[in-house]
Amino acid sequence: MTRNRYTGRCAAVVLAAAVGLTGLPDPPGARAAAPSARPAHGASGHVYVANLHSDTVSVVDTRSGTVVDTVPVGDGPDSVALSPDGARLYVTDSAADTVSVVDTRTRTVVETVTVGHEPSRVTVSPDNRNVYVANVGGGTVSVISPRTLAVTDTIAVGDGPNGLAVGPDGCSVHVSNFDSDSLSVIDTRTGRTVTVPVGDGPTGVTTQAPPH
Repeated sequence: MTRNRYTGRCAAVVLAAAVGLTGLPDPPGARAAAPSARPAHGASGHVYVANLHSDTVSVVDTRSGTVVDTVPVGDGPDSVALSPDGARLYVTDSAADTVSVVDTRTRTVVETVTVGHEPSRVTVSPDNRNVYVANVGGGTVSVISPRTLAVTDTIAVGDGPNGLAVGPDGCSVHVSNFDSDSLSVIDTRTGRTVTVPVGDGPTGVTTQAPPH
């Protein structure tokens, strides 16, 4: 597949990872539009909850503390990530090997993207140019373009990847590999990975920017 390289200017990749738990929309018809980092109007004030056994996402209004909508998605949703502009929600359908793309304005699935085996985590790059999906059953990370809503690359990592985080500058993706007790660091410019041994059974990862 053609690699969708990060086109911004990247500083040197800095490895700054700690084992710790980490969690997880263009308007209708705007799939070909360039990604935007501007917040979507009216997109704030909601929490999105993946319901693994209901195959739905609950939309909770933070002002009223009530569920205001329920969105049907794929089989076994277990992770969600919101795009920086708030216009799209990405949902890993772990039992369907897909990612459901939800338009947060219409609260409907606008695309279903086939990824690797048993996608367990999803995150979006800070510049909204790439979506990264950790496939726990496949030992890979799928890269989705928000522009085309297609997989542009599949990167091999360790066994049982079940946590991932994009570095603050967007130049690296850090993946915790539960079954191989390691951390994979992906250079987003080249797709190359570096593997770092960590503790037994890492379940997640987060990053911290270097001090100025």
